[in-house]
Amino acid sequence: MSNPELNIDRAQMSDMPKIAGLIRSSAEWYKPFVAEKDMNEHYADEKWQKENFFKRDFYLGKQNQEPVGTISMQYFKETTYLGYIYLSTKHVGKGIGRRLIDFAKKKSKERGQKQMVLIAHPEATWAIKAYEKYGFKKKLTEREKILNWNNGLMKPYYEEGFHLYEYAL
Repeated sequence: MSNPELNIDRAQMSDMPKIAGLIRSSAEWYKPFVAEKDMNEHYADEKWQKENFFKRDFYLGKQNQEPVGTISMQYFKETTYLGYIYLSTKHVGKGIGRRLIDFAKKKSKERGQKQMVLIAHPEATWAIKAYEKYGFKKKLTEREKILNWNNGLMKPYYEEGFHLYEYAL
């Protein structure tokens, strides 16, 4: 069975409710282990949508006009930070996440970036398995080292207990 075409487009503000819905679709998966103060990043309410739209480049993946996944990118010198890689829970395991990361990799290389990084919680085994299969390597696990890495790049994005993963371009 072949994968249906995945169209990935830069998100507009009007797409943010769809993106928030994709993020919220798996929020309950994170609730057992994500710090309560960090769960707002997974519930993606209207305030979150407005704040994050202006901070990040969001892309929306669609198949047959149905939103199936999202990825966000931010560029810091030679590093691309992948902040949100989320799929509709009914589309997990279909290669969509890989295709979204391939898209980010292509965009990053076009910009001359040297690496992509992301954070993941060690209990989000489904995500870590996918990231490691793609080729991301665990770089840091200790809170202070992550917060101080690359001149404090991760301070605004860090969630308690998350580890930093890196992919060299």
